Amino acid sequence: MAKRPLQCNYLKAIIICHGKSEIQIVRHIQSNLHLNAKTYAKDNGEHSIQITSLMTHLNARPFDSINNFLNCYGKESFDLSGKGSHRTIKNFKLFVFLDTGDCTEEQKKNFINKQMFIGHWLYDYIVPIYTIPRLESVLEQANLIRRIKNSEKGSYYTKVFPINDGKPLTDGTIEEIKEFRDKVATQKEKTNIQDMVDYFLNLARKF
Repeated sequence: MAKRPLQCNYLKAIIICHGKSEIQIVRHIQSNLHLNAKTYAKDNGEHSIQITSLMTHLNARPFDSINNFLNCYGKESFDLSGKGSHRTIKNFKLFVFLDTGDCTEEQKKNFINKQMFIGHWLYDYIVPIYTIPRLESVLEQANLIRRIKNSEKGSYYTKVFPINDGKPLTDGTIEEIKEFRDKVATQKEKTNIQDMVDYFLNLARKF
């Protein structure tokens, strides 16, 4: 059985989420691996963030400058180096977890290859996490969920991807997240969710 990790002092990731389904999956992984990470969504996922509107969010508080970012999340939350405008955040990633079915092919390409983020101070930290065309279709094809009505999403995702209620980290928990990762990886032509899960698993193994 794996030992429960020590409390991590630094925030290791922020995940910008398309909507409620993405939030549920991230919190499922985060809570089960006991990781210091936060989610960001529009109105707690009530309204979606799309590729076409993403830069509006990144060019507004708290993402528009490093000062606003650190003031929002707390300087003490990050492993910082340097001073002033030359400050950098060590061991940190900003995952952007979005569908690609609501934009043009050119916009999708520029999101995946990070072209759209050039010039933004967060460029080096941003990791686009994409699902083509939608999260639900990827998870269905990976045999992780069944096809459901939109009205069922909330309760269904909560059941399939439950949030840990305080149970300690175990080898079984890690294996469960690895199994999720392996199933998602079967759809690697349509998603790179597995890259985000690998990052979280590697963090969990360090503690």
